[in-house]
Amino acid sequence: MSADADVVVAGGGPAGLQFAREIGARSEYDVTVLEANDALSDNDKSTGGTFEQVIDRYGIPDDVVMAENEDVVFEAPGASSTLDIHGYVLDFPAFLEFLGEDAEARGAEVRTGARVQAPIREGGRVVGVEYTTGGERRELRADLVVDATGPRAVLAKQLGMFDPASAQHGVGKEYEVEGRYDLDSMLFRFDHDAAPGGYAWTFPAGENSFKAGICSIDDFYEAHAPADDGTIDDYVEDWLAADPRWEVESIRTAHAGDAVSNNSINQRATDGLVAVGDAVSSINPLFGEGIRPGMESAEMAATVALAALDRGDTSRERLAVYEDRWNSEKGVDWRLQRIVCELLYDFTSDQQRRFVTSAGRLSDTQVDRLQRYELTLRDYLELYPFDPSDLSKARALVRHV
Repeated sequence: MSADADVVVAGGGPAGLQFAREIGARSEYDVTVLEANDALSDNDKSTGGTFEQVIDRYGIPDDVVMAENEDVVFEAPGASSTLDIHGYVLDFPAFLEFLGEDAEARGAEVRTGARVQAPIREGGRVVGVEYTTGGERRELRADLVVDATGPRAVLAKQLGMFDPASAQHGVGKEYEVEGRYDLDSMLFRFDHDAAPGGYAWTFPAGENSFKAGICSIDDFYEAHAPADDGTIDDYVEDWLAADPRWEVESIRTAHAGDAVSNNSINQRATDGLVAVGDAVSSINPLFGEGIRPGMESAEMAATVALAALDRGDTSRERLAVYEDRWNSEKGVDWRLQRIVCELLYDFTSDQQRRFVTSAGRLSDTQVDRLQRYELTLRDYLELYPFDPSDLSKARALVRHV
C-alpha cells in the first residue's frame, strides 16, 4: 500500500514540532504531525526555562519569552551561590503554538485531537501509525515515522526500543503566580524540607509575575519525605509562603508533569522509525532540562532522516547514524551525569550545603561548561561533597557505568 505522507510525526511537543520544522525548511517532503490534545497549547507540562542555545539556534521570537534572567542561583540550607548563567523563561503554550505555526508555514500539516495508539508494521518494519480522532480509529502510512510522544513513548515502548518502566521517574508541579518577585534570577533550592528527593524553583515570568514549583525523584522522595507527608500541592504552597523575596496575589495557572529518564543512551532508530525527545529519554539526567536536548535530538534526527529519505532507504542501518551520533556526543558525559544525579538528590543537608558552596567557587569557564552539560571529571571532583555514606550507594550506581 502506498504511503499517505512522506513523514508522520507522533506528538506535537518541542521535539516533534522541531522535527517538522527541520524537514519543512530543508526539503519538499510532506510532513503530518499528529497531536493528541485539541490544541498544541494544551500540552502545558514544562516550566519553560531554557537558555540561549534554544533562543538563538531555533529562532525563537521575543513574543513567546516571558522573561530573561541575568543569573542562576543555587541555594541549600545554610548556603547560596550565584552563577553567571543567562537564561530565558518561555510562555510554554505560546511557544508550542509558535512552533506549530512555523512548521505549517514550512509546509507541514498539524492535526490536533489525533492520539497515536500503535505502530503499523509490515515485514518487520514500521510503515505508519494507528490513531484515534473524533472517536474513530484511523491509519496513516508514511515512509518514515517519528515517535515524539514524550514520556509515554507510545511507539518506542511497543517496539521494544525504550521501556519507561525501567527508567527513573519523578513528578513536578508548578504554579504561575501574579505577585511581587524581587529576584532577576532563576532560583533552584536543594532542600529536602522544601522538595524531598528533588529541588524547588522560582523563575521570573514578566512584570509582577513568576513561576514556582517543586519536583521530586520517586526513589529519593521515599527516602527523604517525612512520615506526615502532604500532597505535592502542599509543598508548592509551602514553598510560595516560605520566603519574603516574593509574595502571592493570585494563582494564574498550575500544571504538572512526569519526568522519565535514564542515561539517555537508548535505541533511537528501527526500520522505518526514529524516536526523539522524551520518547527516548533525551531529558538531561543531571538537572532535568528537556526543551534544549529534545530539540537538539530532533535536529540531529532530521539531518539523518533527510539523507535516508533522499536515498529511499529508511532502514535501521541508515537511520541508526542518528543514534550513533547522539550516543557519541552525549554518551560518556550523560552517563556520568546520571551517576551524579543519583547522588545529588540523595545528598544529606550538609552535602547540599557543601555542593552549593562549591558551585559558587567555579570559574567562569567551569560555569559555562556546567550550562552546556560538558563538565570535566576534575569539575565534578571540585563540586562533589563526599560523605562516607556514599560508599553504600556504589552497587546502585554500577548499573549506570
